[in-house]
Amino acid sequence: MAEFYRFPQWILTALVMIVALCIVLQTLTVSYSFRRLPAGWAYRAENGMECAVLAVLFLFAALLAQVQYGLYGDFLIPSAYCLARQAAFLLCAVLSAAAAAGTELIWPFFVIGGAAVLLPLTEAITGAAYPFFFLAALLYFLLRSIHICLIRRRELYTCISSISVKEAIDTLHTGLLFFRRSGDILLCNRRMDALARQLTGQPLRSGLEFQRYLENGELQDGCIREALGDQQVFRLPDASVWSIAAHAIPMGRRTCVLLTADDVTERWDAVTLLARQNEALEQRGRELRHTIEHLQAICEAEEIARSKGRVHDLLGQRISLLLRTLRDGQQPDETLLTDFARSLPSALREDDTPSPARRLALLRETFQGLDVLVEVRGALPEDEAVAGAFAEIAVECVTNAVRHGYATRVQFHLFHNDCWRMTVTDNGIPPAGPIREGGGIGGMRRRITQLGGNMELYTVPRFRIELSVPKEAEQI
Repeated sequence: MAEFYRFPQWILTALVMIVALCIVLQTLTVSYSFRRLPAGWAYRAENGMECAVLAVLFLFAALLAQVQYGLYGDFLIPSAYCLARQAAFLLCAVLSAAAAAGTELIWPFFVIGGAAVLLPLTEAITGAAYPFFFLAALLYFLLRSIHICLIRRRELYTCISSISVKEAIDTLHTGLLFFRRSGDILLCNRRMDALARQLTGQPLRSGLEFQRYLENGELQDGCIREALGDQQVFRLPDASVWSIAAHAIPMGRRTCVLLTADDVTERWDAVTLLARQNEALEQRGRELRHTIEHLQAICEAEEIARSKGRVHDLLGQRISLLLRTLRDGQQPDETLLTDFARSLPSALREDDTPSPARRLALLRETFQGLDVLVEVRGALPEDEAVAGAFAEIAVECVTNAVRHGYATRVQFHLFHNDCWRMTVTDNGIPPAGPIREGGGIGGMRRRITQLGGNMELYTVPRFRIELSVPKEAEQI
C-alpha cells in the first residue's frame, strides 16, 4: 500500500467514499439474499459468498484507513492484516466455487479475481500498478453489488420468498391474523389490520385482546353487531358486512390461533331481501285468506253496489228529464210519463250494457232533445275497464249537473299522458257550500278507486271534476 502515499488527499477521500458505497450496497445485497426462502445448499453457498465479499470490502476499507492514518501522522506504515486478507480471500474463493458449482453459472468465479487483489502477493507482484488494480476491484464490486441487488429484488417480488408470501397474503380480500395463545401476533395482513382499526379505532397490538374485544367490546360509531343465521357478523359504516371466526392451528407442540374475516355482504343483502319478500308474501297471504273468508259477502256487496248504481243512473236520467221539462214551464207529455213508468222495470232487468262509446252517444242523444248540450273532446281510453268507468261517470256527471246545477252545457275533455285523464265542466250553478259525497259522487269515487285512480272536485271558479287513472295501475 506504499504507492497510495503518493496520491493527493482528494483521491484518497474519493476512494474511501467508493469503498463506503460498496459496503452499503453489499450489505443490502446480503439482506436481500437472506430474505429469500431457503432452496438448498446452492442458495446457502451464494449467501455465504455475499458475506465473504462484504468481509473483503471491510478489509479494503481497513487498508485505506491505514494509509489515511499514516498520512495524518507523517510516517509510512507497511501493509498489515496479511493473515486476515489471506483468510478472506480463501473463504471467498471456496464459497464462490461452491456457488458456481451449485448454480451451474460462471459469474461467481469472477468474485475470486476481485478478491485476489486483496492478497499481499498481488500487491508485491504488481508494485507501482497496484493502486490501479485496487481501484478496478472496487469498481467491479460496486457494479456487482448494484447488479445483484436488482436481481435479488426481482426474485423477492416474482418468486416465492418471505416477502412474496407476505405480499400475496396482503392482497387477499379475506382478513388473516395469526397469533400465539399469549396474544403475540405472528402475521397480520392489511385487510385484517384495516378491519381492526375500523372496529376498535386503534391498530392491532395483541391478537388475544382483539378476539375478546370482538366478543363483548364497545365498537366504534357506525359499527354494529348483527346476527346472520347462527353466527355473529359486523356491519361497518360503508355497509359492508364481515364474519370473523377463530380457528386453532396446531404447530408442533404449540397451538396458534387464526382469525379469519370473510366478506358476507352479498349473503347479508340476499337474506335481508328474502326476509322483506317473505314479509310481503305473508301480508299478501293474510289479505288473501281474509278475502277468501269474506268472498261471499264481498260478492254480495259488489252486486248490491252495481244494482244500486244502475237504479241510480236510470232514475236519475228520467227524473232529470222531468225536472227539466217542469222547469221550462212545459206540460209533461202523458205519453212520455207512461213510457217512463212502463219501461223502467224492463230497463232495470236488462243486463246488456252498451259499449262505452255507445253510452256517450246515447247520453248526447237523450239530453239533446232537452236543449242540454253534451260535448266530448278527445277519445276514450284504450283500456276497456277505464273506458267503461269513464262512460259510467260521464252519465252520472250529466245527471247531477242538470238536476242540481240546472246546467245547459256539459263538457268532457279526454286525454292521456302518463295517465288516462278526463275533465268534466258545466255551466250550471256552483254549489253554495261544501260538497257532500252521497250515492252519486260516492259511486264515482268508488269506481275510479277500484282502478287505482284518483278523483278531485273543484268548485271555484266553476264546478269541475278531474279524473286520472295510471296506465299501469293494478286494479283493486
